[in-house]
Parts: sequence; C-alpha cells; structure tokens
Amino acid sequence: MDDGFKYIHNLTWGYRAARTLQTAVRLGVFTKIADTSMDTQELAEKCGANYEMLERLLIGCASLGFLERRGGRYSNTAVSRKYLVEGGPLYQGDIICHSSRGAWDAWDALPDAILVSPAPESPQRAHRDFIMGMDNITRGGRGGIFLDNIDLRGRELMFDIGGGPRTYSILACGKYTKLKSVIFDIPETIKIARQVVKRENMDERIAFREGSWDSDDFGSGADTVLMSNILHGKGSNAAMKLEKAYKSLKKGGLLVIQEFILDDAKTGPIVPALFNIMVGAYALSELIELIEKAGFTNINVQAQDRELGSCWLTAEKPADKNAHIIS
Repeated sequence: MDDGFKYIHNLTWGYRAARTLQTAVRLGVFTKIADTSMDTQELAEKCGANYEMLERLLIGCASLGFLERRGGRYSNTAVSRKYLVEGGPLYQGDIICHSSRGAWDAWDALPDAILVSPAPESPQRAHRDFIMGMDNITRGGRGGIFLDNIDLRGRELMFDIGGGPRTYSILACGKYTKLKSVIFDIPETIKIARQVVKRENMDERIAFREGSWDSDDFGSGADTVLMSNILHGKGSNAAMKLEKAYKSLKKGGLLVIQEFILDDAKTGPIVPALFNIMVGAYALSELIELIEKAGFTNINVQAQDRELGSCWLTAEKPADKNAHIIS
C-alpha cells in the first residue's frame, strides 16, 4: 500500500469521521457527559436516542479519541473537555453544528450543482460502483495482505462466498497454479464478475454459482472457503453463513475470513469502528466465538492492518468427524 493510496483511502473515510463528530455534538453527548462518566443507557435517555445506534456512535467517538471507554462507561478525553463541552471558553460545537446542516447539504449536492442537466443515478450503476469498489480497495492494499499471509499451498478448490468482483479468486489462482475457485453470489453481481474474469483470462480456473446465502447452500467438496467482508456484525446472519461454510468443506478444509473487526475493548481501530456505525462489526472475541460454535478449530489471526481495517483469520474443519459436537 503506497502513500498515494493511503492518502485517497483516508480522504474517502474522512467524511465518515466528520459525520460521527457532528452527530455526537448535535446530540450533546460531550456536554451531557461533561466531567462525569455515563453508560450508553444513561446517555440514550438523556439524548432521546436509540440505544443500539448510540452505542455504535460512542464506539466511533472512542476510536477517534473523543471518548474514553472503560467498563462500558464513557468519559470525555482532554480534547473533548476543552473543545466540545458547551460553556467552555474554546467550545467549537456551534461551528460543528453549522457544518453538519447547511454546509453539509451544500457539499452533498455538489455533483448536481456542477452538472448542467443532472440525471438520476440508475440502480445498476450504483450496484456496479459498489462491486467494482471492492476490486479497487483489494488491489490497493488488501490483496497484498491476503497473498502475503494466507497459505493456500496444496489447496485445489476454493468457494469464494459473496465473491463480488472475484478479485481474491483471481489473485489466489494467479499465485497457486493448481487452485480453482467457484464464486457464489447473486446473479446481478456475477454478471459483473464474469466480465472481469474473462478479461483476466481466468475462465478455465474460476467458475460461478448463482444463489442467495439466505436460501441456498454453498455447494460441497471444497477444501477452502473464503468469506471476505460478509460477516458484518449481528445483522449479518453470520452464524448461518458459517454453518453453511462448514457443511460445504471437506474434512480438514480451511476457512479464510477477512473482516472489519473491532478490538475487544471496542475502542478501535478507526475504520472498523466507523464501519460499525453504518453496517455493523464484531469484536474479535465475538467473531471467534461464532466460528467455534460453527464447529471450526485452530482459529488464528493471520494478519491485521489497523489503518485499512483489514483483519484476516483462518480456521479448520476438523479431520476427525467426532471433533464437531453440537450441543
């Protein structure tokens, strides 16, 4: 990951950090805490806020250095006490609130303001941007972490679940010449992925399986299952997906997971904490517990890039059929 990519990456995540600060100030979080400490329930009652979403916001503020989180209670950091508590001589909350309303709306409308004849964006274009965006960030840095830290020697068949633009399959098949991959995804995503696979001359190595992880199995007979960024916290049905991954693997098969993962203190890293606000994210111990409950063993963190928010884990389906005991 070079400096140019880091610069662009930080800019694309910068508005998320700004919006987190703006929202916390508008809710009066820092002023209500002042010199005390509060738990999420106390703050939710004082702010008139939804408990779950406020908890995510507070974790985001902790990752950005505005709150300290200890034992489930939050207190202001020095910078928050100085600049974000109303009534202080250097209070900055008013200008932050201004930036979160009219100024924010003006910047949000900038593309339409520049265009002579703004046209509504098609759902197809929005979906393509999302899918190919996954390709962009993989090639920008995450793909290198994958190749450098995940050992697929001797593996022959990988199921790439929710494989999107198929980038990890292309990278893996390019490095491991005996490996073939099957991408499992919805039809509209596979349509995009087929074009890229053909362009990369990987037609003979990469196949496709259309389906929905909510209603379809992943297939059977794989010796590797890759699940990249599809286990996004409690709303992601992670337990169900992991159970299907377990069933699709041969005995001794390898599970590979990339995910936005919070540290167990839930104070960072920044990117997973911000991602958690809009989608969801597990703490490391929470995800490991789910992987264990699905029957996997030998769970290991293979790599973590805190700046990118990329954490890679592996686990194995036991070779001994008696090793997986469902209670």
